[in-house]
Amino acid sequence: MTRRRKLKSIMTQSSLHNYVQQAGNVEIHAQDWVELTSAGRLLIIGAGQQLQIAVRQLSAMDYQLVCLDDEPDPELDRSRLIKDKLLWVKGWMGQFKAGFETMQISVDLVLDLLEQPIVKTKVLPFGYFAPHNNQLLFEQSLQQLPELVGIFDKPRYFNYNAAICAHSRSQLSGCSACLQACPADAISSSGDSVTINPSLCQGCGSCVSVCPTGAVEYALPNLETSLQRLRNMTQAWFKQESSAPHVLIYDLDQGRLSLESKLDQLPSHILCFDIEEIGALGMVFWVSALAYGAGAVTIWDAGTHSDHDWQELRREVSKTNQMLQALGYQDGMVNWFSKPDVALLSKQLTTTESWSGAPAAQFAAQADKRRVLHFALSHLHAHAPSPVALIALPDDAGFGEIQVDTEACTLCHACVTVCPVGALQDGIDQPQLNFIEDHCVQCGLCDAACPEQAITLNGRYLFDRIKARHPRLLHDEPVFRCIVCDQPFATHKMINTMIQKLKSHAMFQGEAIERLKMCQDCRVKAMLKESQS
Repeated sequence: MTRRRKLKSIMTQSSLHNYVQQAGNVEIHAQDWVELTSAGRLLIIGAGQQLQIAVRQLSAMDYQLVCLDDEPDPELDRSRLIKDKLLWVKGWMGQFKAGFETMQISVDLVLDLLEQPIVKTKVLPFGYFAPHNNQLLFEQSLQQLPELVGIFDKPRYFNYNAAICAHSRSQLSGCSACLQACPADAISSSGDSVTINPSLCQGCGSCVSVCPTGAVEYALPNLETSLQRLRNMTQAWFKQESSAPHVLIYDLDQGRLSLESKLDQLPSHILCFDIEEIGALGMVFWVSALAYGAGAVTIWDAGTHSDHDWQELRREVSKTNQMLQALGYQDGMVNWFSKPDVALLSKQLTTTESWSGAPAAQFAAQADKRRVLHFALSHLHAHAPSPVALIALPDDAGFGEIQVDTEACTLCHACVTVCPVGALQDGIDQPQLNFIEDHCVQCGLCDAACPEQAITLNGRYLFDRIKARHPRLLHDEPVFRCIVCDQPFATHKMINTMIQKLKSHAMFQGEAIERLKMCQDCRVKAMLKESQS
Protein backbone atom coordinates (compact mmCIF):
# COMPACT_ATOMS: atom_id res chain seq x y z
CA MET A 1 0.00 0.00 0.00
CA THR A 2 1.28 3.47 -0.88
CA ARG A 3 2.68 5.38 2.09
CA ARG A 4 1.47 8.91 2.69
CA ARG A 5 3.85 11.82 2.19
CA LYS A 6 5.58 13.21 5.26
CA LEU A 7 4.05 15.89 7.40
CA LYS A 8 4.27 19.23 5.56
CA SER A 9 3.64 21.56 8.45
CA ILE A 10 2.87 21.54 12.11
CA MET A 11 -0.43 23.12 13.17
CA THR A 12 -2.28 23.22 16.44
CA GLN A 13 -5.48 21.22 16.61
CA SER A 14 -7.68 24.33 16.50
CA SER A 15 -5.69 25.81 13.62
CA LEU A 16 -5.99 22.60 11.64
CA HIS A 17 -9.72 22.46 12.36
CA ASN A 18 -10.21 26.06 11.19
CA TYR A 19 -8.09 25.48 8.09
CA VAL A 20 -10.07 22.40 7.07
CA GLN A 21 -13.42 24.03 7.85
CA GLN A 22 -12.48 27.03 5.74
CA ALA A 23 -11.83 24.69 2.81
CA GLY A 24 -15.34 23.30 3.19
CA ASN A 25 -17.10 26.64 3.54
CA VAL A 26 -19.94 27.04 1.08
CA GLU A 27 -23.09 29.10 1.27
CA ILE A 28 -26.13 26.86 1.17
CA HIS A 29 -29.52 28.41 0.52
CA ALA A 30 -32.92 26.79 0.09
CA GLN A 31 -33.94 26.85 -3.57
CA ASP A 32 -37.63 26.46 -2.85
CA TRP A 33 -39.89 27.25 0.08
CA VAL A 34 -43.13 25.80 1.42
CA GLU A 35 -45.64 28.30 2.79
CA LEU A 36 -47.74 27.43 5.84
CA THR A 37 -50.53 29.81 6.84
CA SER A 38 -52.14 29.71 10.28
CA ALA A 39 -55.02 31.84 11.58
CA GLY A 40 -54.56 30.32 15.04
CA ARG A 41 -57.65 28.10 15.04
CA LEU A 42 -56.79 25.54 17.68
CA LEU A 43 -58.23 22.13 18.56
CA ILE A 44 -57.40 20.91 22.08
CA ILE A 45 -57.92 17.22 22.86
CA GLY A 46 -57.75 15.79 26.37
CA ALA A 47 -59.40 15.12 29.72
CA GLY A 48 -61.23 17.84 31.65
CA GLN A 49 -58.46 18.81 34.06
CA GLN A 50 -55.89 18.97 31.27
CA LEU A 51 -58.20 21.11 29.19
CA GLN A 52 -58.72 23.56 32.06
CA ILE A 53 -54.98 24.14 32.47
CA ALA A 54 -54.50 24.56 28.73
CA VAL A 55 -57.44 26.93 28.32
CA ARG A 56 -56.18 29.26 31.06
CA GLN A 57 -52.95 29.76 29.10
CA LEU A 58 -54.55 29.82 25.65
CA SER A 59 -57.72 31.78 26.36
CA ALA A 60 -56.83 34.46 23.80
CA MET A 61 -56.79 31.92 20.97
CA ASP A 62 -59.70 30.75 18.84
CA TYR A 63 -59.98 27.26 20.26
CA GLN A 64 -62.35 24.29 20.27
CA LEU A 65 -62.30 21.46 22.78
CA VAL A 66 -62.67 17.70 22.62
CA CYS A 67 -63.18 16.37 26.15
CA LEU A 68 -62.78 12.64 26.65
CA ASP A 69 -64.47 12.62 30.09
CA ASP A 70 -67.99 11.21 30.24
CA GLU A 71 -69.06 14.35 32.08
CA PRO A 72 -67.06 17.43 30.99
CA ASP A 73 -65.96 19.81 33.72
CA PRO A 74 -68.68 22.47 34.18
CA GLU A 75 -66.04 25.21 34.21
CA LEU A 76 -65.23 24.54 30.54
CA ASP A 77 -66.86 26.82 27.99
CA ARG A 78 -69.72 24.68 26.66
CA SER A 79 -69.93 26.71 23.45
CA ARG A 80 -66.44 25.54 22.54
CA LEU A 81 -66.99 21.87 23.39
CA ILE A 82 -67.47 19.41 20.53
CA LYS A 83 -69.64 16.60 21.87
CA ASP A 84 -69.26 14.36 18.84
CA LYS A 85 -66.82 11.41 18.95
CA LEU A 86 -63.42 12.23 17.45
CA LEU A 87 -62.26 9.57 14.96
CA TRP A 88 -59.18 10.95 13.28
CA VAL A 89 -56.96 13.98 12.65
CA LYS A 90 -54.79 14.49 9.59
CA GLY A 91 -52.98 17.33 7.85
CA TRP A 92 -50.42 19.94 8.86
CA MET A 93 -50.24 23.47 10.25
CA GLY A 94 -52.94 25.56 8.63
CA GLN A 95 -54.51 22.53 6.94
CA PHE A 96 -55.59 20.14 9.69
CA LYS A 97 -58.88 18.30 9.37
CA ALA A 98 -60.53 16.49 12.26
CA GLY A 99 -63.09 13.79 11.53
CA PHE A 100 -65.96 13.11 13.91
CA GLU A 101 -68.81 10.62 13.66
CA THR A 102 -71.17 13.16 12.11
CA MET A 103 -68.97 15.97 10.79
CA GLN A 104 -65.51 17.31 9.91
CA ILE A 105 -63.86 20.54 10.98
CA SER A 106 -60.80 22.44 9.78
CA VAL A 107 -58.26 23.89 12.21
CA ASP A 108 -54.76 25.33 12.00
CA LEU A 109 -53.18 23.85 15.14
CA VAL A 110 -53.72 20.84 17.38
CA LEU A 111 -52.80 20.32 21.03
CA ASP A 112 -53.21 16.61 21.77
CA LEU A 113 -52.95 15.90 25.52
CA LEU A 114 -53.64 12.18 25.28
CA GLU A 115 -51.07 9.66 26.47
CA GLN A 116 -51.42 8.01 23.06
CA PRO A 117 -51.96 10.80 20.49
CA ILE A 118 -54.58 10.53 17.79
CA VAL A 119 -51.89 10.97 15.12
CA LYS A 120 -49.59 7.94 15.31
CA THR A 121 -46.66 8.93 13.10
CA LYS A 122 -43.19 8.78 14.64
CA VAL A 123 -42.64 12.40 13.66
CA LEU A 124 -45.71 14.58 14.18
CA PRO A 125 -46.76 17.17 11.59
CA PHE A 126 -45.84 20.83 11.96
CA GLY A 127 -48.43 22.47 14.21
CA TYR A 128 -49.39 19.23 16.01
CA PHE A 129 -48.30 19.25 19.65
CA ALA A 130 -48.41 16.06 21.74
CA PRO A 131 -46.54 16.36 25.09
CA HIS A 132 -47.17 12.70 26.06
CA ASN A 133 -47.78 13.64 29.72
CA ASN A 134 -44.37 15.34 29.82
CA GLN A 135 -44.77 18.49 31.91
CA LEU A 136 -41.84 20.31 30.32
CA LEU A 137 -43.10 19.57 26.79
CA PHE A 138 -46.59 20.63 27.85
CA GLU A 139 -45.34 23.99 29.10
CA GLN A 140 -43.28 24.49 25.94
CA SER A 141 -46.35 23.74 23.82
CA LEU A 142 -48.41 26.34 25.70
CA GLN A 143 -45.69 28.92 25.05
CA GLN A 144 -45.27 28.14 21.36
CA LEU A 145 -48.89 27.81 20.23
CA PRO A 146 -49.88 31.52 20.50
CA GLU A 147 -46.85 32.42 18.39
CA LEU A 148 -47.97 30.24 15.48
CA VAL A 149 -50.31 32.74 13.88
CA GLY A 150 -49.35 34.17 10.50
CA ILE A 151 -47.51 33.02 7.39
CA PHE A 152 -44.47 30.80 7.86
CA ASP A 153 -41.93 29.51 5.34
CA LYS A 154 -39.98 26.29 5.61
CA PRO A 155 -37.48 24.87 3.12
CA ARG A 156 -38.46 22.28 0.57
CA TYR A 157 -35.94 19.67 1.62
CA PHE A 158 -36.05 17.30 -1.34
CA ASN A 159 -35.92 16.95 -5.10
CA TYR A 160 -37.74 14.06 -6.75
CA ASN A 161 -37.13 12.58 -10.20
CA ALA A 162 -40.09 10.35 -11.06
CA ALA A 163 -38.41 9.17 -14.28
CA ILE A 164 -35.92 6.98 -12.38
CA CYS A 165 -38.20 6.00 -9.49
CA ALA A 166 -38.57 2.21 -9.18
CA HIS A 167 -41.75 2.30 -7.11
CA SER A 168 -44.19 0.90 -9.66
CA ARG A 169 -44.90 0.25 -13.32
CA SER A 170 -48.14 -0.89 -14.97
CA GLN A 171 -49.86 -1.19 -11.57
CA LEU A 172 -47.19 -3.61 -10.35
CA SER A 173 -45.43 -2.94 -7.04
CA GLY A 174 -41.68 -2.47 -6.95
CA CYS A 175 -39.53 -0.50 -4.50
CA SER A 176 -41.24 0.98 -1.45
CA ALA A 177 -38.13 1.80 0.59
CA CYS A 178 -38.90 5.51 0.94
CA LEU A 179 -42.50 4.89 2.06
CA GLN A 180 -41.31 2.54 4.77
CA ALA A 181 -38.50 4.86 5.84
CA CYS A 182 -40.41 8.15 6.20
CA PRO A 183 -41.18 8.76 9.90
CA ALA A 184 -43.60 11.59 9.06
CA ASP A 185 -45.77 9.62 6.58
CA ALA A 186 -45.08 12.36 4.07
CA ILE A 187 -44.70 9.89 1.19
CA SER A 188 -47.58 8.08 -0.51
CA SER A 189 -47.99 5.86 -3.54
CA SER A 190 -49.25 7.68 -6.62
CA GLY A 191 -49.64 5.39 -9.61
CA ASP A 192 -46.23 4.49 -11.03
CA SER A 193 -44.42 6.99 -8.80
CA VAL A 194 -44.68 8.41 -5.30
CA THR A 195 -45.89 11.74 -4.01
CA ILE A 196 -43.89 13.54 -1.32
CA ASN A 197 -45.94 16.07 0.59
CA PRO A 198 -43.59 19.04 1.20
CA SER A 199 -45.82 20.33 4.01
CA LEU A 200 -45.45 17.07 5.96
CA CYS A 201 -41.79 16.48 5.10
CA GLN A 202 -39.49 17.59 7.89
CA GLY A 203 -36.23 16.95 6.10
CA CYS A 204 -34.83 14.03 8.10
CA GLY A 205 -33.37 12.52 4.92
CA SER A 206 -34.25 8.88 5.63
CA CYS A 207 -35.88 8.52 2.21
CA VAL A 208 -32.70 9.79 0.53
CA SER A 209 -30.53 7.25 2.34
CA VAL A 210 -32.61 4.24 1.29
CA CYS A 211 -33.53 5.27 -2.28
CA PRO A 212 -31.60 2.86 -4.55
CA THR A 213 -31.83 4.93 -7.74
CA GLY A 214 -31.29 8.46 -6.44
CA ALA A 215 -34.82 9.45 -7.45
CA VAL A 216 -35.15 11.22 -4.09
CA GLU A 217 -32.34 13.69 -3.50
CA TYR A 218 -31.69 15.91 -0.50
CA ALA A 219 -31.84 19.53 -1.57
CA LEU A 220 -30.35 21.43 1.38
CA PRO A 221 -27.63 20.80 0.28
CA ASN A 222 -27.68 18.35 -2.61
CA LEU A 223 -25.31 15.39 -2.88
CA GLU A 224 -22.90 17.06 -5.28
CA THR A 225 -22.43 20.03 -2.94
CA SER A 226 -21.83 17.80 0.09
CA LEU A 227 -19.31 15.67 -1.81
CA GLN A 228 -17.48 18.73 -3.09
CA ARG A 229 -17.22 20.07 0.47
CA LEU A 230 -15.91 16.71 1.64
CA ARG A 231 -13.37 16.53 -1.18
CA ASN A 232 -12.11 20.05 -0.51
CA MET A 233 -11.81 19.35 3.21
CA THR A 234 -9.93 16.07 2.87
CA GLN A 235 -7.56 17.64 0.34
CA ALA A 236 -6.93 20.50 2.78
CA TRP A 237 -6.31 17.96 5.56
CA PHE A 238 -3.66 16.09 3.60
CA LYS A 239 -1.86 19.31 2.76
CA GLN A 240 -1.11 19.56 6.48
CA GLU A 241 -1.29 16.00 7.80
CA SER A 242 -0.02 12.63 6.65
CA SER A 243 -2.31 10.51 8.85
CA ALA A 244 -5.84 9.65 7.78
CA PRO A 245 -8.63 11.69 9.40
CA HIS A 246 -11.67 10.25 11.14
CA VAL A 247 -14.71 12.01 9.64
CA LEU A 248 -17.33 13.00 12.22
CA ILE A 249 -20.78 13.80 10.74
CA TYR A 250 -23.28 15.74 12.86
CA ASP A 251 -26.27 18.03 12.38
CA LEU A 252 -26.37 21.82 12.36
CA ASP A 253 -28.66 21.99 15.38
CA GLN A 254 -27.80 20.16 18.59
CA GLY A 255 -24.64 18.62 17.15
CA ARG A 256 -22.93 21.86 16.21
CA LEU A 257 -24.23 23.63 19.33
CA SER A 258 -22.75 20.93 21.58
CA LEU A 259 -19.36 21.11 19.90
CA GLU A 260 -18.96 24.89 19.64
CA SER A 261 -17.08 25.30 22.90
CA LYS A 262 -15.79 21.73 23.21
CA LEU A 263 -13.86 21.08 20.02
CA ASP A 264 -10.67 20.77 22.04
CA GLN A 265 -12.15 17.69 23.74
CA LEU A 266 -12.13 15.77 20.46
CA PRO A 267 -9.13 13.69 19.41
CA SER A 268 -6.71 15.48 17.09
CA HIS A 269 -7.43 13.23 14.08
CA ILE A 270 -11.12 14.23 13.80
CA LEU A 271 -12.38 16.00 10.68
CA CYS A 272 -15.72 17.62 11.54
CA PHE A 273 -18.44 17.67 8.88
CA ASP A 274 -21.74 19.37 9.69
CA ILE A 275 -24.91 18.94 7.66
CA GLU A 276 -28.54 20.07 7.91
CA GLU A 277 -29.62 16.54 8.89
CA ILE A 278 -27.45 13.46 9.41
CA GLY A 279 -29.99 11.47 7.38
CA ALA A 280 -29.10 13.50 4.28
CA LEU A 281 -25.85 11.55 3.93
CA GLY A 282 -25.95 7.81 3.33
CA MET A 283 -23.73 5.03 2.04
CA VAL A 284 -22.58 6.97 -1.01
CA PHE A 285 -21.14 9.73 1.19
CA TRP A 286 -19.59 7.41 3.77
CA VAL A 287 -17.72 5.27 1.25
CA SER A 288 -16.69 8.41 -0.66
CA ALA A 289 -15.15 9.73 2.57
CA LEU A 290 -13.12 6.53 2.89
CA ALA A 291 -12.17 6.69 -0.79
CA TYR A 292 -11.00 10.29 -0.34
CA GLY A 293 -8.62 9.03 2.31
CA ALA A 294 -10.51 8.95 5.62
CA GLY A 295 -9.64 6.18 8.05
CA ALA A 296 -13.12 5.91 9.55
CA VAL A 297 -16.50 7.63 9.60
CA THR A 298 -18.76 8.24 12.60
CA ILE A 299 -22.32 9.52 12.34
CA TRP A 300 -23.28 11.29 15.55
CA ASP A 301 -26.92 11.49 16.55
CA ALA A 302 -26.63 14.37 19.00
CA GLY A 303 -30.27 14.17 20.10
CA THR A 304 -31.72 16.97 17.99
CA HIS A 305 -34.76 14.82 17.19
CA SER A 306 -36.00 12.78 20.13
CA ASP A 307 -38.78 11.40 17.93
CA HIS A 308 -36.37 9.89 15.36
CA ASP A 309 -35.07 6.36 15.82
CA TRP A 310 -32.97 6.48 12.61
CA GLN A 311 -33.55 2.75 12.06
CA GLU A 312 -33.19 3.00 8.28
CA LEU A 313 -29.94 4.95 8.55
CA ARG A 314 -28.52 2.45 11.00
CA ARG A 315 -29.41 -0.40 8.65
CA GLU A 316 -27.50 1.43 5.91
CA VAL A 317 -24.51 1.61 8.25
CA SER A 318 -24.70 -2.17 8.73
CA LYS A 319 -24.93 -2.79 4.96
CA THR A 320 -21.94 -0.55 4.34
CA ASN A 321 -19.81 -2.32 6.94
CA GLN A 322 -20.88 -5.69 5.56
CA MET A 323 -19.55 -4.73 2.12
CA LEU A 324 -16.31 -3.32 3.53
CA GLN A 325 -15.67 -6.36 5.73
CA ALA A 326 -16.10 -8.60 2.69
CA LEU A 327 -13.13 -6.75 1.17
CA GLY A 328 -11.02 -7.39 4.25
CA TYR A 329 -11.44 -4.01 5.88
CA GLN A 330 -11.70 -3.92 9.66
CA ASP A 331 -15.08 -3.99 11.38
CA GLY A 332 -16.62 -0.63 12.18
CA MET A 333 -15.21 1.50 9.39
CA VAL A 334 -18.53 3.34 9.56
CA ASN A 335 -19.86 3.93 13.08
CA TRP A 336 -23.05 5.17 14.72
CA PHE A 337 -22.99 7.06 18.02
CA SER A 338 -26.19 8.26 19.65
CA LYS A 339 -25.31 9.79 23.01
CA PRO A 340 -25.41 13.62 23.24
CA ASP A 341 -22.54 13.93 25.74
CA VAL A 342 -19.41 15.27 24.02
CA ALA A 343 -17.10 13.65 26.59
CA LEU A 344 -18.59 10.23 25.79
CA LEU A 345 -18.35 10.99 22.08
CA SER A 346 -14.68 11.88 22.48
CA LYS A 347 -14.01 8.64 24.35
CA GLN A 348 -15.75 6.69 21.60
CA LEU A 349 -13.73 8.41 18.87
CA THR A 350 -10.48 7.87 20.80
CA THR A 351 -11.08 4.15 21.21
CA THR A 352 -12.43 3.54 17.69
CA GLU A 353 -9.68 2.06 15.58
CA SER A 354 -9.10 3.94 12.34
CA TRP A 355 -7.69 2.42 9.18
CA SER A 356 -4.48 3.96 7.85
CA GLY A 357 -6.42 5.08 4.78
CA ALA A 358 -6.17 4.44 1.06
CA PRO A 359 -4.41 6.81 -1.33
CA ALA A 360 -6.95 9.56 -1.84
CA ALA A 361 -9.24 9.03 -4.84
CA GLN A 362 -9.48 11.83 -7.38
CA PHE A 363 -13.00 11.33 -8.76
CA ALA A 364 -15.03 14.52 -8.89
CA ALA A 365 -18.16 15.25 -6.93
CA GLN A 366 -21.34 14.82 -8.93
CA ALA A 367 -25.07 14.40 -8.44
CA ASP A 368 -25.45 10.85 -9.78
CA LYS A 369 -25.71 8.78 -6.61
CA ARG A 370 -25.03 5.35 -8.10
CA ARG A 371 -22.22 6.58 -10.33
CA VAL A 372 -20.38 8.12 -7.37
CA LEU A 373 -20.98 4.99 -5.32
CA HIS A 374 -19.41 2.84 -8.04
CA PHE A 375 -16.40 5.18 -8.23
CA ALA A 376 -15.88 5.00 -4.47
CA LEU A 377 -16.35 1.25 -4.14
CA SER A 378 -14.06 0.60 -7.12
CA HIS A 379 -11.34 2.68 -5.46
CA LEU A 380 -11.74 0.89 -2.13
CA HIS A 381 -11.72 -2.46 -3.96
CA ALA A 382 -8.46 -1.56 -5.72
CA HIS A 383 -6.79 -0.89 -2.35
CA ALA A 384 -8.62 -3.53 -0.27
CA PRO A 385 -6.71 -5.85 2.08
CA SER A 386 -8.51 -8.87 0.58
CA PRO A 387 -10.26 -7.95 -2.68
CA VAL A 388 -12.91 -10.31 -4.01
CA ALA A 389 -14.68 -10.43 -7.35
CA LEU A 390 -18.15 -10.04 -5.91
CA ILE A 391 -19.99 -9.69 -2.61
CA ALA A 392 -23.24 -11.48 -1.77
CA LEU A 393 -25.86 -9.03 -0.49
CA PRO A 394 -29.44 -9.15 0.78
CA ASP A 395 -32.10 -8.48 -1.86
CA ASP A 396 -32.88 -5.02 -0.47
CA ALA A 397 -29.29 -3.80 -0.89
CA GLY A 398 -30.04 -2.12 -4.22
CA PHE A 399 -27.40 -4.03 -6.21
CA GLY A 400 -27.50 -7.38 -7.90
CA GLU A 401 -28.42 -9.51 -10.85
CA ILE A 402 -31.48 -11.39 -11.98
CA GLN A 403 -31.45 -15.06 -12.86
CA VAL A 404 -33.79 -16.39 -15.53
CA ASP A 405 -35.21 -19.89 -15.81
CA THR A 406 -34.66 -20.38 -19.54
CA GLU A 407 -36.98 -23.39 -19.63
CA ALA A 408 -39.87 -21.24 -18.40
CA CYS A 409 -39.05 -17.93 -20.11
CA THR A 410 -40.96 -17.31 -23.36
CA LEU A 411 -39.26 -13.98 -24.14
CA CYS A 412 -42.54 -12.10 -23.86
CA HIS A 413 -40.47 -9.11 -22.62
CA ALA A 414 -42.97 -8.10 -19.95
CA CYS A 415 -39.95 -7.62 -17.70
CA VAL A 416 -38.30 -5.28 -20.21
CA THR A 417 -41.45 -3.18 -20.37
CA VAL A 418 -41.60 -2.51 -16.63
CA CYS A 419 -37.90 -2.13 -15.79
CA PRO A 420 -37.57 1.49 -14.60
CA VAL A 421 -33.79 1.77 -15.00
CA GLY A 422 -33.12 0.04 -18.31
CA ALA A 423 -31.36 -2.95 -16.74
CA LEU A 424 -33.36 -5.33 -18.94
CA GLN A 425 -33.30 -4.93 -22.71
CA ASP A 426 -34.67 -6.85 -25.66
CA GLY A 427 -32.59 -7.94 -28.65
CA ILE A 428 -34.08 -5.30 -30.97
CA ASP A 429 -34.52 -7.52 -34.07
CA GLN A 430 -33.61 -10.77 -32.29
CA PRO A 431 -35.65 -12.73 -29.69
CA GLN A 432 -33.28 -12.09 -26.78
CA LEU A 433 -33.29 -10.93 -23.18
CA ASN A 434 -30.22 -8.90 -22.19
CA PHE A 435 -29.24 -7.59 -18.77
CA ILE A 436 -26.97 -4.74 -17.57
CA GLU A 437 -26.11 -5.41 -13.94
CA ASP A 438 -24.74 -1.91 -13.34
CA HIS A 439 -28.28 -0.50 -13.73
CA CYS A 440 -30.20 -3.03 -11.63
CA VAL A 441 -31.60 -1.80 -8.29
CA GLN A 442 -33.31 -5.09 -7.31
CA CYS A 443 -36.75 -3.41 -7.20
CA GLY A 444 -38.51 -6.66 -8.14
CA LEU A 445 -40.76 -5.21 -10.85
CA CYS A 446 -39.43 -7.70 -13.42
CA ASP A 447 -40.25 -10.60 -11.11
CA ALA A 448 -43.75 -9.22 -10.50
CA ALA A 449 -44.38 -8.76 -14.24
CA CYS A 450 -43.19 -12.19 -15.39
CA PRO A 451 -46.22 -14.37 -16.24
CA GLU A 452 -44.11 -17.53 -16.13
CA GLN A 453 -42.44 -16.78 -12.77
CA ALA A 454 -39.12 -17.31 -14.47
CA ILE A 455 -37.16 -14.55 -12.72
CA THR A 456 -35.24 -14.70 -9.43
CA LEU A 457 -33.49 -11.74 -7.80
CA ASN A 458 -29.94 -12.23 -6.56
CA GLY A 459 -28.47 -9.45 -4.43
CA ARG A 460 -24.75 -8.97 -4.94
CA TYR A 461 -22.12 -6.39 -5.89
CA LEU A 462 -19.92 -7.15 -8.90
CA PHE A 463 -16.62 -5.26 -8.85
CA ASP A 464 -15.67 -5.93 -12.46
CA ARG A 465 -17.11 -2.70 -13.85
CA ILE A 466 -16.66 -3.78 -17.48
CA LYS A 467 -18.77 -6.88 -16.91
CA ALA A 468 -21.28 -4.94 -14.83
CA ARG A 469 -21.76 -2.28 -17.53
CA HIS A 470 -21.78 -4.63 -20.52
CA PRO A 471 -25.08 -6.21 -21.66
CA ARG A 472 -25.22 -9.87 -20.70
CA LEU A 473 -27.34 -12.33 -22.68
CA LEU A 474 -29.75 -14.05 -20.30
CA HIS A 475 -31.85 -15.93 -22.84
CA ASP A 476 -32.49 -16.26 -26.55
CA GLU A 477 -34.73 -18.44 -28.67
CA PRO A 478 -35.04 -19.48 -32.31
CA VAL A 479 -37.37 -17.27 -34.33
CA PHE A 480 -40.78 -18.62 -35.28
CA ARG A 481 -41.96 -17.55 -38.73
CA CYS A 482 -45.56 -17.14 -39.84
CA ILE A 483 -46.75 -20.31 -41.63
CA VAL A 484 -48.44 -18.15 -44.30
CA CYS A 485 -46.14 -15.19 -45.09
CA ASP A 486 -42.90 -16.45 -43.51
CA GLN A 487 -42.43 -13.24 -41.49
CA PRO A 488 -40.75 -13.63 -38.05
CA PHE A 489 -43.14 -12.63 -35.26
CA ALA A 490 -42.51 -14.78 -32.17
CA THR A 491 -40.36 -17.55 -30.72
CA HIS A 492 -40.92 -21.27 -31.00
CA LYS A 493 -41.37 -21.52 -27.23
CA MET A 494 -43.99 -18.77 -27.14
CA ILE A 495 -46.02 -20.43 -29.90
CA ASN A 496 -45.75 -23.87 -28.27
CA THR A 497 -46.78 -22.42 -24.90
CA MET A 498 -49.87 -20.75 -26.41
CA ILE A 499 -50.86 -23.95 -28.22
CA GLN A 500 -50.59 -25.95 -24.99
CA LYS A 501 -52.67 -23.44 -23.06
CA LEU A 502 -55.39 -22.96 -25.69
CA LYS A 503 -55.69 -26.35 -27.39
CA SER A 504 -58.72 -27.30 -25.28
CA HIS A 505 -60.46 -23.96 -25.81
CA ALA A 506 -63.59 -24.06 -27.98
CA MET A 507 -62.32 -21.30 -30.29
CA PHE A 508 -59.16 -23.23 -31.21
CA GLN A 509 -60.45 -26.66 -32.23
CA GLY A 510 -59.51 -28.39 -35.47
CA GLU A 511 -57.79 -26.18 -38.03
CA ALA A 512 -58.43 -23.08 -35.89
CA ILE A 513 -55.40 -23.95 -33.75
CA GLU A 514 -53.27 -23.21 -36.79
CA ARG A 515 -54.15 -19.53 -36.51
CA LEU A 516 -51.84 -19.34 -33.50
CA LYS A 517 -48.96 -20.01 -35.89
CA MET A 518 -49.81 -16.98 -38.00
CA CYS A 519 -48.71 -13.37 -37.60
CA GLN A 520 -51.35 -10.81 -36.70
CA ASP A 521 -52.14 -9.75 -40.27
CA CYS A 522 -52.43 -13.28 -41.60
CA ARG A 523 -54.53 -14.33 -38.62
CA VAL A 524 -57.05 -11.55 -39.33
CA LYS A 525 -57.22 -12.51 -43.01
CA ALA A 526 -57.79 -16.15 -42.12
CA MET A 527 -60.62 -15.25 -39.72
CA LEU A 528 -62.30 -13.01 -42.35
CA LYS A 529 -62.01 -15.72 -44.98
CA GLU A 530 -63.52 -18.27 -42.60
CA SER A 531 -66.44 -15.98 -41.74
CA GLN A 532 -67.25 -15.42 -45.43
CA SER A 533 -67.21 -19.08 -46.38
